[in-house]
Amino acid sequence: MASAVKASNAGSRPPSSTKDKEQQEKSISLMSTLQCDTPEYDTFVEEFIGTKTGADAAPTISIARRLCPTWPMAQKDGDVDTKTTIRVGVMDSSFNPPHYCHAAYMECLGVMELATAETLYGKHNAAADDTPPRLLGIDAYLLLLGSQNADKKLEGATLAQRMRMVDMLATTVAQDTTADTWHMWKNKEDFEATALHNMAIGMVNTPLFVDKCTAVRDVVRAEWSGSCSGEELEVLSYFAMGWDALIRFFDPRYYADYAGEIARFFATGGRIAFSRRTGFPSEDVDAFFARADIAAYLPFIYELRLPKRVRHISSTDVRVAVRDSTRSVRDIPPRILEYVNSFMLYRD
Repeated sequence: MASAVKASNAGSRPPSSTKDKEQQEKSISLMSTLQCDTPEYDTFVEEFIGTKTGADAAPTISIARRLCPTWPMAQKDGDVDTKTTIRVGVMDSSFNPPHYCHAAYMECLGVMELATAETLYGKHNAAADDTPPRLLGIDAYLLLLGSQNADKKLEGATLAQRMRMVDMLATTVAQDTTADTWHMWKNKEDFEATALHNMAIGMVNTPLFVDKCTAVRDVVRAEWSGSCSGEELEVLSYFAMGWDALIRFFDPRYYADYAGEIARFFATGGRIAFSRRTGFPSEDVDAFFARADIAAYLPFIYELRLPKRVRHISSTDVRVAVRDSTRSVRDIPPRILEYVNSFMLYRD
């Protein structure tokens, strides 16, 4: 397991004045009151950037922490896992900062019965599948922070600070079983049935989903110790994403070989679970899924319905809320809000 060795000040800038130093010391003191004791990730991020990135680097994921020690296998008492297929729920984001909508995506993957895009939007296709909604049967979960993004430059929190907040989000989803209004599950039995406790967090070095899918497959196989070998294990990776990300996924501008790379994503076990953006016209959604280049992949795309209470949340709005001290700061878990306030993030 990659070591998340403690470093000073959780990636904050060196103090440039006495006032800055006093604020920094106050932040460190406040950090002792956080609701969860998360490790700091300065060393992990530095090692990842130093050894796993660059023009010639292969698509790679480094695991920073396993909230379940046997991840990606569920923890069992002496039993050998006999699975030959594993389904992994993946939330890949810039997490700037993480918020309750990110958490809800993960819970929807485990709790919600989902229908395929072919069932919902394939009516123009005479061979459309009418398979009813079903649980995906996710076995393990993975939160991924990208070291680079196809559209966004690094602003706001540092990567080390984001990794620490991702850890806090994972703790909120995988270990905080206190009844709360945002949770998708209703009781402890529902929670345990989702396998949400079987979660890990890490970093990925590529911005394209097709390469991320390869990296997820490779890291899961490398970590596998069940009855079948890692190379024999079929890995199905369910990437949760919003509507805008889905449109970018099927945008030829991001690919050197659009048709070939899209086909490789699904052939590698890639699956998509998307949520429609609030207010997006239904006719535009229908037109999108009627595209000839998407038709073959509709059986591997699922629509999830985010609960209304989190549907409006975005990292951009949360940053503005923090800056302006508005009510929307409640859209991030308390432990993350404490961290943001302690280090005076998103104040500019």
